[in-house]
Amino acid sequence: MTNTELSKNYWRYYLMLEKKYLETVEYVEIHTDNYHSFSNEFAMLLQAIGAELDNVFKVYCGYNLTDRTKNISDYATFILTDYPGIKTQIVKVRDRDIDLIPFQNWDATRAAQSLPWWQAFDDIKHNRCGNVKEANQENVLNMLAALYLVEMKLFKKFAVTDQNGKPTEQDGPSEDSRVFLLDGWVRRYVPFMGGMIVVDEEEN
Repeated sequence: MTNTELSKNYWRYYLMLEKKYLETVEYVEIHTDNYHSFSNEFAMLLQAIGAELDNVFKVYCGYNLTDRTKNISDYATFILTDYPGIKTQIVKVRDRDIDLIPFQNWDATRAAQSLPWWQAFDDIKHNRCGNVKEANQENVLNMLAALYLVEMKLFKKFAVTDQNGKPTEQDGPSEDSRVFLLDGWVRRYVPFMGGMIVVDEEEN
């Protein structure tokens, strides 16, 4: 997959999901005091984001998208080996004093249970009415952050590089997230006035 394909097929869909999430902020402000607020809208978002993350996990691992035998345990085994730093990567919520580490406790031996937001996704999928309180702001925000992080990593993973290992094409989306940014994340190509410009890594 190329980064152009990633932008067209996945990042544009991420931005649509993010836009849907931002509509909820008009009613429930992003704040730790509101983390346990739950709703049918959050349930719908949790299912939509979780389904997309399942697809993006498969892309990251190189699995066939139609292979229904692959699950969260397979994804964890592959990704934690390929990118162990995923467990410590901080995702900052823009304009809020909130730092998320969505994969902090990810354990391949307890792949679903070690991610509360993934467990909530599973619980809602199988029994929405019985688990409606799990469809809350905290789980949706963390799952959206997880999708954002994995897609940002894919941009780096798929970027063509020169002999020095520096990307020769965009190593991130041309339209940034309106909700998140990554702590300590280095990009060589950044959006600027509708295009992309190259920045020196020391200045980024």
